[in-house]
Amino acid sequence: MNREEKTYVRTIFANKVLSANGQAYEDLFCSIMAKAYSDFVPIKPQGKVGDRKNDGYLKSVGRYFQVYAPEEPKHSIKKAIQKAEGDFKGLKSFLQNIQPINEFHVVFNDKYHGSTAELEKTLKNIKSVHKLKDADVFLAKHLEDVLFGLPDDVIMSIVGYIPDPSTIEMIDYQSLREIISYILQSHKPLSAQPALVVPGFNEKIEFNGLSKQVKNLLDTASYQMGSLDEYFYKNGAVIKQELRDILSEKYKEAQAKDFGDISDGISKGDLVFFDILGSLAPNSSHSIENAAIILMTKYFESCDIFEDPGK
Repeated sequence: MNREEKTYVRTIFANKVLSANGQAYEDLFCSIMAKAYSDFVPIKPQGKVGDRKNDGYLKSVGRYFQVYAPEEPKHSIKKAIQKAEGDFKGLKSFLQNIQPINEFHVVFNDKYHGSTAELEKTLKNIKSVHKLKDADVFLAKHLEDVLFGLPDDVIMSIVGYIPDPSTIEMIDYQSLREIISYILQSHKPLSAQPALVVPGFNEKIEFNGLSKQVKNLLDTASYQMGSLDEYFYKNGAVIKQELRDILSEKYKEAQAKDFGDISDGISKGDLVFFDILGSLAPNSSHSIENAAIILMTKYFESCDIFEDPGK
């Protein structure tokens, strides 16, 4: 991947990290580690005994991982510290007569906010008291580093479908019907939104800090506006208005999110774009996601999502 492509993929990966809590983040962590290390062994909970405070380990070096992925990491440090202490105690109790523990790592989904001095101190104390080779926190940025050390095709298999402007050529009405049905059933608008004045398309893209890759998606999808308007004409104005209100609310929710300290060329505009896309078409096929992008472009064009430069 070139630098632009890498930034594009990082944006999508960052949104996966930001939305992954609990088991979802553990699954993401294990899928990446299994691709990166041939001897990584993921541990699934088994009934009442659970996972023995071990979500996965590298057998060859005795390196153990325990995942903690709260919804609000900034407000969960005290619990992270308690969990680190309790999990290591449980891990050692189970393994002390079976195999050595050389390293212990708390896999903390900090959502790009970083670690804290208190958590670092706790792990250094565990390392010292139990004479470990290492004990440390494993943050989202560390998982990202492991991911981007893999071959491009493996990265794509983990990150998933990367929207490609070349695939948005003709509107798929069946996919459009499916995505509209999903949006209307799953997302309820909080209130009707006032009409807005439409600015220049390219001016708005630049004003909102959207990348070249996202611009290409919007540009290509904009060619489908005639077909989309024809669909709305045949299916009534109510659906069009409902979708407009829903997407406007989804934009407000995404815009209000705290995306942490994500840098290296990733703009907040791109993070917001893919956050909305992910909420509209989670784990969907190419055609469904393309339909979602076309809908987003419609309401981007009319200023119902993203900011109006005129304001």
